[in-house]
Order: sequence, then C-alpha cells, then structure tokens
Amino acid sequence: MKQMTAAALILVLLSACPASGGRIYDAFQGKDKSMPVLLSFTLEENRNVRLVYDEDVTLIDMEIDGRKLSYSPSGTVFIIPLGRTINRGETILFSVTAEDTHGNTSRASVHFTGRNTDIPAALINEVSIKGTAASPDRVELLFLEEGSAAGMVVSDGLPEDAQHSVILPDIEVNPYDLIVIYWDREAESLEPVFQNGNFGYFVNGNSDTTLSGTNGAVLLYDESGGEIIDGLLYSTGESTLAGGWGNVRTEKAAEYLMLFGGWEGDAVSSLSVTASRVIARLPGGVDTDTASDFFITDTSCSTFGTLNEYLPYEEE
Repeated sequence: MKQMTAAALILVLLSACPASGGRIYDAFQGKDKSMPVLLSFTLEENRNVRLVYDEDVTLIDMEIDGRKLSYSPSGTVFIIPLGRTINRGETILFSVTAEDTHGNTSRASVHFTGRNTDIPAALINEVSIKGTAASPDRVELLFLEEGSAAGMVVSDGLPEDAQHSVILPDIEVNPYDLIVIYWDREAESLEPVFQNGNFGYFVNGNSDTTLSGTNGAVLLYDESGGEIIDGLLYSTGESTLAGGWGNVRTEKAAEYLMLFGGWEGDAVSSLSVTASRVIARLPGGVDTDTASDFFITDTSCSTFGTLNEYLPYEEE
C-alpha cells in the first residue's frame, strides 16, 4: 500500500511539471497589485470625518482613539460619523484600513483637532529668543477681541519647515488678555495673573529645542494648516547665509510673509537682544506689519503676562 501511494505521488508530481518548451503561467498576471490611496481627509462640523479614495474600497477596520467602529462601508467617498462632537482644540486619532476589490489594503492614521469657530484677532506681542534657565524662551500673544484660543497655532516656521509648533488649549479671552507660551521649559506656575482688568495666561510649549537664536521667525496661525494671523521676523542683519536671513527656515518664512502682505521691509534687529532684553511690541497693539512695531526692552524690563510698557534699551 505504501509503495502504491508513493508511486502515485511521483506520477502526480511529474504530470504537474511543464514539458520541455512548455509555458509557466503567472496566475497574478494582469491583476491590480497597487494599494488604495487615501486622497483627502477632513473633519466636518467637528463630528464627521470625510474620506476620499482613488478607487472603490471597503473600510474593513476603523478606530477612534483605539475604539473600533463596528461597520464596514464600501465606496469611494465616505462620511464617517464620530458618534459625538469633538470639543474645539481637542485632538483625536482616527485610523482606517481600506481594501480594494483585488484584496489590496492600505492603512492610514490621522490626527484631527476640533475646529474653533470663535477665533479672536491676536498679535505676537513679546518674544524672548536667547533664553536661559532664569529667563527662558517665551512667546506672548495679545488678544484684540473676545473669543477662544482653542486650536490656534504658534510656530517657528512654515508647516513644512518648523522645528516646533504649539497648539493652544481652549482658553476664553477678552480684549487685551495675554497668553504666554514657555517654549522649551516649563512655567513655574500655570496660574493666570490678573492686572489692570486683564488676564495673563501661561502655557507650556513642550519644545525639544529653543527658538532659533538671533535669526528667526514666529508665526501665528488661526488653526493647524490654516491662515497666518500674524508674523514676526528678527535678524542680526549680519549673516550672508540664506539671502541674509541666517537659515533657510527663516528665509522661507520671510518670503511667504512678504508675498502675502504679512510683513514689509527689514526684520526687527536682534543685535541688542540678550537673555534679559527681549523683543516687544509697542504698547497698545500697534500693527503695521513692519519692524517699527517693535522695540528691544531695557535690561530686565520684559513684561510677560502683563501689558507691554515702553522701556527701550538705549546704547550708551
């Protein structure tokens, strides 16, 4: 019996081998082997995710912050209900696996931040760029109207170049309130201060790096991937690198601001800036998008958390 089985097996194997000069056919020849591509993803009304794929797919797995969704829709364009409305400034992680009709799959994970529909006008008001442990790098914002800071972004460059960006939390502000971002160090206290009818709020920026020395940019966006509300350019004016801006990141930010009317003329001169002398906007929120809006404070005369006072540094 064993001999017959072995002989039969050999016969089957021999018959399965192609004859000399025969063809071997690729069973996958002509089959689509490309993965489905997620073309766009947007958050709508803070409660739905809109996905667009390049071909018909079935969403075989979806998760929101690790919570699985229990259905698998098919199509090209999808509106996925999140099951609740995301708070403004709140960030969630949405993950999805798509499978096309040929069995090819792709997975994408996207962070969505709840949009703020009550964004107030604001200006970059005071910046420390040569920080120390005693006087760390900070960026202060001055708010000009009532609203919420939720989701607003402060960055040290354009989105593709920035070393760090800070997304602000949901802080309700009134005209002439301030938010101070401790860029790369933790604030001693996050308790707001109240002075002369205005609040000063404090936020940790959690950056791994300091601001970019004496040649740099600070940009304020209305939201992640949104429009620039305000910008500040500062430079020693002594560098021969990157068109005189000192580094490519600052050069590209300067080109963008000037192209779209966010800055005119030379940068604020940072030659006199030290750890205890900072860049400050003229009191009252003067805003002409030029270097003349700013001055360098006298030694130890920064006013982070309270409204600016005109106490300029004067060389002897």
